[in-house]
Amino acid sequence: MGLAGGGLVLAVVLATLLGGVVPLTWERHSRLFLAFSAGTLVGLALGELVPEGLGSFADPHQGAMLVLLAFVTTMALDKLHILHPHPHGLDAQCPTTEHTHPPLAMHGAVGLLLHSGLDGLALAAAWREGLPALVAVATALSAHKFADGLTTVSLVLSHHHRRSQATQVLLANAGLLLAGFFAGLGVPVPEEGMAWMLLALAGFFLYLGASDLIPSLTTPRCRKRDVIATALGVAAVVLVSVALH
Repeated sequence: MGLAGGGLVLAVVLATLLGGVVPLTWERHSRLFLAFSAGTLVGLALGELVPEGLGSFADPHQGAMLVLLAFVTTMALDKLHILHPHPHGLDAQCPTTEHTHPPLAMHGAVGLLLHSGLDGLALAAAWREGLPALVAVATALSAHKFADGLTTVSLVLSHHHRRSQATQVLLANAGLLLAGFFAGLGVPVPEEGMAWMLLALAGFFLYLGASDLIPSLTTPRCRKRDVIATALGVAAVVLVSVALH
């Protein structure tokens, strides 16, 4: 594959980092970026992860039950204040008191880290098929990972974590993409195992986007702008999904 293949993989990594730079640079628009991120999570769950995961099940109802189980499990953990012990506080751009958060406050960003590893596995599969397949997958993944990086940083900043923490999570996202890529080159993941991971992440992202982030953004102020940003997030994932397939 040579330098051409390596350059394509590097382009996907750089797209992830570039996406994260956007909310870090224009942090005062964090609410707008979070609305876009909510749309990308819902679009990713329903437009990409669910169709990909169900394709490996003889009975699609079994796969759908896995999505539902992941959704309900996330909801239970959230409502029992294990994952999400306080509101976003998006209306307070500059909170008067600084407070710490348990690690699970960034559960959405952590889920995106896992998903980034799966993207790396997909990139490795395209590498094994040859340069034409790698060009197609890397091009589509670059657009997808740009939104991924933007969403990751937006989720971290929405919990009033420091910019340095958001940067660390962004770097971890790019790092896990590479880790998944190299792991996929060495040990291909069974199709059934990949399907289970995709569907579990779908239920997780669906709850986070539709039941957590979107309701938190539903206020009279900026309502139209937030709705448009969320719709654009969904549309971005749909366009990338169409390009991938």
